[in-house]
Amino acid sequence: MKKIKNYEKENMKKTILLLLFIFSINFVFADSPLTSTDFGNAYLDIPIVQKAFVSKGSITNEMMDYIDDDANPLDIKLAIINSLGWEHKGVVLSKIFLMYVMKKKNYQSEYNNDYLAFKYYATRDELICYAYMKALDNYFDVVEAFEIAGDALRKSPDSFAVNMIYNLIKCQGLTAFGEYCYASQLFLSLKVNPKLKMDMRKESMGYVLEYMTSIGENCKDK
Repeated sequence: MKKIKNYEKENMKKTILLLLFIFSINFVFADSPLTSTDFGNAYLDIPIVQKAFVSKGSITNEMMDYIDDDANPLDIKLAIINSLGWEHKGVVLSKIFLMYVMKKKNYQSEYNNDYLAFKYYATRDELICYAYMKALDNYFDVVEAFEIAGDALRKSPDSFAVNMIYNLIKCQGLTAFGEYCYASQLFLSLKVNPKLKMDMRKESMGYVLEYMTSIGENCKDK
């Protein structure tokens, strides 16, 4: 009888430790590069960004039409995605967007694989928007999102907007391993890169740079 009670106590301890571990991970990621940089707030004067902000994570055909229109500015597209946020209640925005683009553009590959066709033929905007959605859909695992963002970066290496999203995704991965100092230094180097074309509103930078600066505040001597 004693053995059973001891076993139950041991199991209870393990369960509590596991719950504490899960809670700590969720806490860390709820305060992270992808979830703490609300730059879409700088675009709330634009009606479609306002709609995204109040949509509770639901993407509409109007939003997808706007995001996939080559004539529309990339920064506003990213502001829509940012305003949709990262709490989507089981809705996978990146999957919805991918299906929408494939139906509209009819990209095809010799392997009859939609994902490969998208990767190969998608525009810079489609790639970086998809990568950003993918990262926000599951900010615990950004490996695939980072790969797609890299494809977008190769198409447009001088865009600040593309570099910003690429580095937010990269920094998300770095902070998951506790590399806050490196993540901060890496991201803040964008500010002083003269080769980048500023294609974001200056007001939006405060929302991003404030957080990325804060995580490196204790790293000056490192």
